[in-house]
Amino acid sequence: MSEGNDILEQIPPPPEGSVFALQKVETISVPHPYVIGPRHVAIASDRFSGRLGEDAIEASERAGYGCQHPRCQLSHKEHESMRTLFVLLDSKPGDLNNVPGLHAYLVSIKERAESLGIQGFAFPHRR
Repeated sequence: MSEGNDILEQIPPPPEGSVFALQKVETISVPHPYVIGPRHVAIASDRFSGRLGEDAIEASERAGYGCQHPRCQLSHKEHESMRTLFVLLDSKPGDLNNVPGLHAYLVSIKERAESLGIQGFAFPHRR
């Protein structure tokens, strides 16, 4: 069983009859995963015994080789990863404030979610 499933099992489920359900817990990258390129690998190989860790990435950035995602100007430290609880909605709400019971439910699980390291929420909907 994955870590996300273990965490999900520790969160109280939504009330019976809710128009939303807990879907999964997953770590997501914001705004996107940091993209490594060949120059990062070369610097890691030449100066860090092949270890492509944070030190090698920062050295690459100092040498002018940042994230290789198209048009990205963010540093490695500006790319964030956060543990996210996905709450599946029965339909596209337009405004999350209009989803019956959602706000009250999120408030009721807030402390538990924080204690489990959840840093954000995502609200996909059924098609």
